[in-house]
Amino acid sequence: MTPLIDVVFQLLIFFICASSGHLREKLLPTDFASGAIGDKPVALEKPLGEVRIKLVREIDLTVYHVAGQEFRDIDILEKWLREMAGTTREIPVILEIGGDVPLGDAVGVYDACRASRFDSIHFAADAKLLRPK
Repeated sequence: MTPLIDVVFQLLIFFICASSGHLREKLLPTDFASGAIGDKPVALEKPLGEVRIKLVREIDLTVYHVAGQEFRDIDILEKWLREMAGTTREIPVILEIGGDVPLGDAVGVYDACRASRFDSIHFAADAKLLRPK
């Protein structure tokens, strides 16, 4: 009987030690909606669509294309983003960054979006580049 109790206590200690070392996920929280199996997904309405910012390199300058407008200065783009965020911060921002755009310019636009207080900022990726070979 004594060896059985020893084994149970060792297992108990093992599971307590093994389960307490995990950190709770705070960086990417996900809310799971409850629903029956087979329910059709409900499309969420976007308030005004999305803001798609395309960064293109022209000679020695990065040009920012947004909603049919062209910005050649990051400060003017940031002012436009602040005005847009003042209307509604829930609009998702999608950054399309060209391959020849310097990393500093891409980070600058990302920082401008964060400074404008948008709720969600995403990066667009080419699906062909994401497929495993």
